[in-house]
Amino acid sequence: MSWNSCYAFSLVSSPKTTNSFRCTPFLNRVPVSFLNAVESNGNDGGELISARADDVQSIQALFLRQCDADGLMTKQNLEAVPELADLLKEGDLLPDELSDIWNAAPKFPCDGAEEKIDVDSFTQIYRDIDDLFEDEDMEEDGTALTSAGGESESSAVSAEVINGDDEAAALRVRDEKELETVFKDICDTAGLLSREALMGWNEVKLLFDDNLLGRNEFDELFDQTIKSPGTSDQFFEFNVALDDLFEFDDEDEERAAAVVEEVSQVKPVITETDLPAGVLFSQIADNDFLVGMEELKRWGELQDMIAEGDLMPIELQNIFANVQKADGAPEKVNEDGFYILHDAIFDLFENDNEDEQAEAEDPMAASLEAKSNLLNMLADLQRREGQSGLECSDAVQARIQEAAMLVEASSNNLLAQKDIQPADVAGSWDLLYTSSGMFRYNKGLTGLAGSVPNAEFGGLKQELIADKYLFEVKYVERIAVKSAPENSFDAKVNGDWELKKSVSLLTGAPTVIMSIEPEKVEYGPTSTRADHWKSVRSMNLLDISYLDDDLRIMRGNTSTDTIFILQRSK
Repeated sequence: MSWNSCYAFSLVSSPKTTNSFRCTPFLNRVPVSFLNAVESNGNDGGELISARADDVQSIQALFLRQCDADGLMTKQNLEAVPELADLLKEGDLLPDELSDIWNAAPKFPCDGAEEKIDVDSFTQIYRDIDDLFEDEDMEEDGTALTSAGGESESSAVSAEVINGDDEAAALRVRDEKELETVFKDICDTAGLLSREALMGWNEVKLLFDDNLLGRNEFDELFDQTIKSPGTSDQFFEFNVALDDLFEFDDEDEERAAAVVEEVSQVKPVITETDLPAGVLFSQIADNDFLVGMEELKRWGELQDMIAEGDLMPIELQNIFANVQKADGAPEKVNEDGFYILHDAIFDLFENDNEDEQAEAEDPMAASLEAKSNLLNMLADLQRREGQSGLECSDAVQARIQEAAMLVEASSNNLLAQKDIQPADVAGSWDLLYTSSGMFRYNKGLTGLAGSVPNAEFGGLKQELIADKYLFEVKYVERIAVKSAPENSFDAKVNGDWELKKSVSLLTGAPTVIMSIEPEKVEYGPTSTRADHWKSVRSMNLLDISYLDDDLRIMRGNTSTDTIFILQRSK
């Protein structure tokens, strides 16, 4: 299901056959007050209605001025829309481009031979034309809006048309029907959807569980959505707004870095070393005499430990999580709690000193042992419970987390030795394990294992291609059909990837992010753009926490409990 499904369909019985359905014409669904408002705006054609691509009401008004008495529009009517007519006349919009967009839009079933569209298809066409000019503007500003193979966004649209108009249209209708069905299931008898009911929807709950959506963000989206009983249009608009939250770009990284820098400049960093815990607490505590992760950034000695690799950010997070928090401040500790935190941190180095001589004799022994233990644990898990541990218990997950933390903290971690480059991670990798709630809920990357009868997740391979001009990612997910193995198949996802140096939003420490932008999903004869598939986002933005020649561990950018472990393909 796509968050981008924003066009509402209303199904009514066809006058010719009781078993078919058609879309209700626009004029039958427009409120009388809206029609009167359009008429009062001038029926003499003297003033053009101009509409932005995100202004649904203005687009509908533009359609109303040009559609026929049945609330439908032919291609000739479309070309007569003043704004489009001007673009065609000036050569800014080519006839072939308009024809491609027209052909891709769903058509309204008519008795006559001439194809017609309704208001939903007109809205889609209007936005597709607007996208053409968005791409041109970005290219003029120096932004290379290309796919991994060098194709532009419009080329991707053309490719979708080549792959088959019927498949693209069927996918859109399927997504819209799914959202329509969800709305009917969770709304009340008056056709209203309450805040509590929407929070109880599985899709929203999953985002909450993975810390991908905050309560404040949800409340803001809900409050901004116009409320209207008996219609799912606003539910679709909510989904579109929710989808927009997951845009991650360079500006987001700059803002995150700016926030960290701003916080660090509020009060000076305490650079003295070996200070008693009580003195240190008094110097870094906030005005309420409490210390949280933000205040710990002012503890200079601690930040040096992290920067030099002596203390991993994940170790600090886990120690802090285990210290009892102050009353009324669930993310901060009081002075007693700080004493416990301080001692726990330095206890790590006392243990290191005890083992210093043994590790000096064989510095790689501890790293190899930790890695071997993790791989043996995952191999045993796969034998007992299947691929990637999607069905394992919370207790097993906790043991794997502990084993992974030992590997991440080992001296064999390339992250502590050098700046990671794309060539270091390029190649083919197999997914061994994940704790991602979204991945588990969808039973894989694409979600097909959960929607195909008698199917299960059969494994995932990730291929990272990197050269001077091309950074492409290819996923191959095996969908295993238990009752008929000969019907098993592969689902493929491709897109772009890059490594980004950023700042952890949790610890303020430097981090390397693997950012992936899926572009296309293919299985069997079906090929569609990946923005129709929300499930593939589970691996879009992950911190690399460990890397060596054949093992990679990645954690959620905003949820460190979400972990992915991959091994180089043999």
